[in-house]
Amino acid sequence: MQLTFQSISENEEKSKTAQEILADLPLWFGIQSETEEYIKNVRNYYFIQVCADSIPVGFISIKSNNSFTAEVYVLGIKRKYHRLKIGEKLLNNVSEMLGDKGYSYLLVKTLDESRESKEYEMTRLFYKKMEFVPIDVIPEIWGTENPCLLMIKKL
Repeated sequence: MQLTFQSISENEEKSKTAQEILADLPLWFGIQSETEEYIKNVRNYYFIQVCADSIPVGFISIKSNNSFTAEVYVLGIKRKYHRLKIGEKLLNNVSEMLGDKGYSYLLVKTLDESRESKEYEMTRLFYKKMEFVPIDVIPEIWGTENPCLLMIKKL
């Protein structure tokens, strides 16, 4: 399997890729209104698509919060391609690029462990493996039924 990473600037292509990938991840992106918001908003942010043998299998969208901190706005890898280190390579690529651009930190928001979810337990373990550390839980972001865990990584 040959992986290629490509920065996408065309808004329609960003949304199309996000829609295709997120549709394959209903256990993570099962709230229709939230998913539609991601699909629409990726147009506003830096976007890298990853292809396996020329087929889009994942993407990451990065939001610049300020001159020090960027944020993983949304990241998705098709289920068939989980556990093949594609997400690691994608995140390492982005982390290096952001560091070269002068950013100091990369932030990600995910579901806190106080709400049980096998899928999000795997997500948190992935980010911890990628050297993100938990810094705060803010229930107000997504509501008390979906407490938001903030994690950060020094670039």
